[in-house]
Parts: sequence; C-alpha cells; structure tokens
Amino acid sequence: MVVKSLSPEHHACDLAEVFAELKKHNMKLNPKKCTFRVGGGKFLGFMLTHRGIEEYLDKCKVVITMRSLENVNEVQKLTRRLASFYLNSYPKW
Repeated sequence: MVVKSLSPEHHACDLAEVFAELKKHNMKLNPKKCTFRVGGGKFLGFMLTHRGIEEYLDKCKVVITMRSLENVNEVQKLTRRLASFYLNSYPKW
C-alpha cells in the first residue's frame, strides 16, 4: 500500500484517513514492512517519484513479453517468480 499526498502538510491527514479505513475494516499492518517519509523508489514494478507513479519497464518487460500459461505447473512457477520479484523489489530504506 502506498499513501502519496499532494504536499507534506496534507500527508498526516491522508495517513489518518487510510488508518481510519483500515481500522473500520479491522485490518492491521505489519510494522516491520512499513516505511514512512520516503521520497521515492521502486515498489511492485513501479517507480514512485515526486511526479507520481511511473512504470519501471526493466522489471515489467518479462511479464509483458511472456507467453500464455498452459498448465497448473506454469502458474505455480509464475507465482513463485512474482513472489521473488516482490521480495527483491521491496524498498530497503
């Protein structure tokens, strides 16, 4: 989950709104996986910058050019690769 605000002044209000929605639906976040006050970086195949959310094409090319999956084994292989991709692209700030 990413919370991006138009200005630093609005960010606390935006975070409060997100936390209220999480609480309303009885959802919790893992503090070990939360990062705050980040100016930008890679996240799930996208680049987060002050300009907004942009594609990170180097990582997306593999998925864009892959052939259709034909059986359960191939789906499981793709799931493992995507999980690995997520773990390797998680910001380490």
